Amino acid sequence: MQIRSVIKLGVVLSVVLFCIGIAFYGFARLSMADKENQMDVFEFVPQDCAGVLETDNIDKFMHAFSQMAYSSQLDTLHRSGLINDILSDLNEFSSISAHGLSYQMHYVVISFHQPHTSMDVVAYFRMGKEGKRQLIEAIQSRFGVDFTPKKEFYRGKKIEIYPLTPKKYLSVYTTEGLVVVSYQKKLIEQVIDAVKDNKSLREDTVFASIHHPQATDFITIYGRTASVPLLGKEACHSWSEYDIHLNSEVFYLSGQMYGAEDCQQRTIEGLQAIPMVSESDSLLVVSGRERVDSCVAAIAASPSHSLFDECVSNLSRDASYIMVADMEKVMESPEKYSSYLPPFMIRHADLFRPFILSLQLTKVDNRLSHIFVFTYKE
Repeated sequence: MQIRSVIKLGVVLSVVLFCIGIAFYGFARLSMADKENQMDVFEFVPQDCAGVLETDNIDKFMHAFSQMAYSSQLDTLHRSGLINDILSDLNEFSSISAHGLSYQMHYVVISFHQPHTSMDVVAYFRMGKEGKRQLIEAIQSRFGVDFTPKKEFYRGKKIEIYPLTPKKYLSVYTTEGLVVVSYQKKLIEQVIDAVKDNKSLREDTVFASIHHPQATDFITIYGRTASVPLLGKEACHSWSEYDIHLNSEVFYLSGQMYGAEDCQQRTIEGLQAIPMVSESDSLLVVSGRERVDSCVAAIAASPSHSLFDECVSNLSRDASYIMVADMEKVMESPEKYSSYLPPFMIRHADLFRPFILSLQLTKVDNRLSHIFVFTYKE
């Protein structure tokens, strides 16, 4: 699948989706205390989604993110759209009117769909009827209205549509132990189709190969894309996994890329063929283990170091591919870097201006393992 035909996700979008996802923490507090319900949410996610975020404790990451030096720079996107309209004030509401609901964070999945606007998002929460009632009361409290939902039926399933503003509506679908919400009624219909027609993400064999049970307190992005755009043509049907980790001055994403078996080798071969690019303190691209080893060793031995050089010298000399890019330079001429950076990052380069992005790909058991590090400059 061509990179342009999937979501503008990639690694940097993974970070942005994390910023979007952390705002759901108040909503997730409304979950029922019966957390033992372990239904497979991915049986409801449409198979053609462009990416998903999965976490079992969004509250913890929300708190940790707010303590980071770079939190204000990445604070913009989660204040708009579905989050700002519905979810941003629910934490306070749920804390004073939970009436037996669980105060601990619960499992949350968010799926992202074409055409990739802030409206094309579906959120899935493991909660029962009581949790749904608290959700509706919280929405009514926030908007100061006492609305009655419009009820429609699709393939025998009820969809409730709540008017938020004269031009904006929230569609809600409830099944046993699960509440699904979206701005888009058509996306809720696709969720119902996924179950009815056995065309959920769980039926995607490549996704099933990369998705795995996580330890507690995790947040992971899965994107239907190659790790970097240059691999997109060779990656065929591929998924990339990004586990998000936070530190005071950096955040990083680790995981792997996995494609169908018949094209995995072609992807690795394509990685070896990427030519070297070196632009002083703005972009460095090196492929091939020997070349990476030589490059990193030379920069590490240099008597003087810029922050850009330090980012290079911190990369593994055993990597199969490395890339380091100063996002401030990228912002000045984004078209120059379009072959190396995900399209979303190119479009929103200003958002990531204070960071240096470092990437390394390493071949592990015929798969590509990746680490993306974002180092804060200010």
